Amino acid sequence: MCLSHVVPVPKVSRRAVLTAGAVVSGALAFGAGEASAATEAFVITNVRIFDGKRVIDRGHVVVAAGRIVAVIDRGAVPAGLRVVDGHGKTLLPGLIDGHVHHTGPVRTDAPRFGVTTELDMVSNPAVHGPFQQQRRSYAPTANSDLWTAGWWATVPGGWGTDSGQTFPLVEPGTVPAEFVAARRAEGSDHLKLALEDVHLVTQQPIPVLSADQTTQLVAAAKRLGMPAVAHATRQSMARQGLRAGVTGLVHLFSDEVASADTVALARRSGAFVNPTLTLWSALESAANPASNAVVRDPRVAPYISATQRAFLETPWGFERPGLRTVSRNVKILHDAGVPITAGTDSGIPGIAHGVSLLVELELLVRAGLTPREALTAATATPAGVYGFTDRGRVKPGLRADLVLVDGDPTTDITALRGISAVWRNGAPVSR
Repeated sequence: MCLSHVVPVPKVSRRAVLTAGAVVSGALAFGAGEASAATEAFVITNVRIFDGKRVIDRGHVVVAAGRIVAVIDRGAVPAGLRVVDGHGKTLLPGLIDGHVHHTGPVRTDAPRFGVTTELDMVSNPAVHGPFQQQRRSYAPTANSDLWTAGWWATVPGGWGTDSGQTFPLVEPGTVPAEFVAARRAEGSDHLKLALEDVHLVTQQPIPVLSADQTTQLVAAAKRLGMPAVAHATRQSMARQGLRAGVTGLVHLFSDEVASADTVALARRSGAFVNPTLTLWSALESAANPASNAVVRDPRVAPYISATQRAFLETPWGFERPGLRTVSRNVKILHDAGVPITAGTDSGIPGIAHGVSLLVELELLVRAGLTPREALTAATATPAGVYGFTDRGRVKPGLRADLVLVDGDPTTDITALRGISAVWRNGAPVSR
């Protein structure tokens, strides 16, 4: 699904909200099976609203039973509701990290930094617990919602096979449709293909999926309604994925500046790009200055858990330049109209769940996106390309995953470091 499928926020008239008590009562009844005292109806008042695409300079947002009931851009505050004063603050949709790795059912670090949805890009799907049921629920939770690729598609000796884990491989004689169907049966939401023909660490050639295998795997995934995304850090491999019709690239290549042919191919394919600038920043310098500027900020540091610290302080043991080229490619592709989504590769050295998305958004702005465009890359755009219909916008009827920020990150992206409050399904997240 492309971004154009995201429905714009409708205007809410004053008459529609003057009877807020009736509106809220209906919403509570609709979600009564999962509503609790923790999700009592409330209104965030006099707040700047970034709805995922546009800014409402001052408005009110009514929440009940885990959902957004009304977005009011004019008129009085509805009476009879608990009030959260949003004066001088900005309300955002819950952020979506489009590239993470999780190894268990606990996902409490990301929501404390406003990241309420995560897309896992390789893991054992059996370790996540009832993640699919959880993301359909409107009950209060401290966890982020998860979508996962499960095990990815790679060949014997290919990228990822030296990780020490045993997982299914695309071997000679493997029927691509059967391989994809097996991943779907295991619980995978999307298919990830490893299109890496050179080992990132050793820089030695490694086996990789053929162009024909790539095309067949992508086609099989799409027949099952699964997005197909590609790991490709070299332009030639990215082109192989784009020619096969991948839904998106979940890294951006660092070996070359994007050619006119690659840009045209990306535009024709309709694929999105998740550049993971945070990864390239971590690989480029052991000092990791982009991350350190964020995690040492006094608005951020007190909320970083020991687990997050451990990831942030684990070195790679080598340095690999690439951030400048990848940043340049972000600008080229963005200017050409290719959708950009935000993602971190959290769960690996130097990168931590939640907090590193703040780094990613700042790097996207440095690469040439406006602050508002960077925020859209972490909200409306990923919701659109993955077909999420209940999140990514501040819009009536959608899930009340919300982030309240001191100041205005739509004009100064570093203001996102100053998170004031986070709600998951309308319930406050303890920071």
